[in-house]
Amino acid sequence: MEELLIINASGFGRTVASLARSDVDHGRSWVVKGFLDGRRELAGPWGPVLGDPDSHVPAGNERFLCALGDPAARRRYAAPLLAKGAEFISLKTEINFAERVVHGPGCIFELRVSIGPDTVLGSFVNVLSTTIIGHDVHIGSYSQIGSFVFVGGGASIGNDVVIHPHATILPGIEIGDGAVIGAGSVVVGKVDAGITVFGNPARRFEFK
Repeated sequence: MEELLIINASGFGRTVASLARSDVDHGRSWVVKGFLDGRRELAGPWGPVLGDPDSHVPAGNERFLCALGDPAARRRYAAPLLAKGAEFISLKTEINFAERVVHGPGCIFELRVSIGPDTVLGSFVNVLSTTIIGHDVHIGSYSQIGSFVFVGGGASIGNDVVIHPHATILPGIEIGDGAVIGAGSVVVGKVDAGITVFGNPARRFEFK
C-alpha cells in the first residue's frame, strides 16, 4: 500500500489531509502517513510531522501532495523532492471531469469542482471547492484557482496565477503569468503578466 505525505501541516495541509481521507481509494491503495513541515510543533490529532521537505528522502512506496496556496511556495517546497525523484499524485475527490480533460501531476481539486471538455491544466494546479471551469480552457502550472470561481470557455490562464474566490473570468480572456485576480472581480479583458486587477469590471490595482 502506498503512503501519502502532505507538504504543510497548517490549515490548508490539514484540509487536504481530511479530503484525502474521504477519497474512495484511501485505505484501499494508499493511506495518509503524515506531513512534511519544518514546524514540528504543528503535529496533532490530524497526523505526525515526519520531517522537513528539504531534507526528506522519498521511499519507494511514498507519494506526495503539496498543500500550499502560494504558487512560489509550492514551487519552492516541491522542488527538492522532485529533484530526488518523488512522485506527486493528483487528488480528485468528487470532481466532475468532462471528456478529454488533461492535467499534470501534483494537482489538488477540492469538492464539487466541475471542468468542461478539452480543458488542459498544467502541473501543481490547485482548484478549490465549487469552482466551474468551462470547455477548452488552458491553465498553466502552479496556478491557484479559489472557491466559487467561474472560468468561461476558451480562457487562457498562465503559470503562477492566483485567482481569488468568487471571481468571474469571461470566455476567451487571456491572463498572463503571475497575475493576481482579486476576490469578486469580473475580468472582461486581457490581464497582462505580473499585475493585480480588482473590481467589476476588473482594473489594475496598485498597493499603496
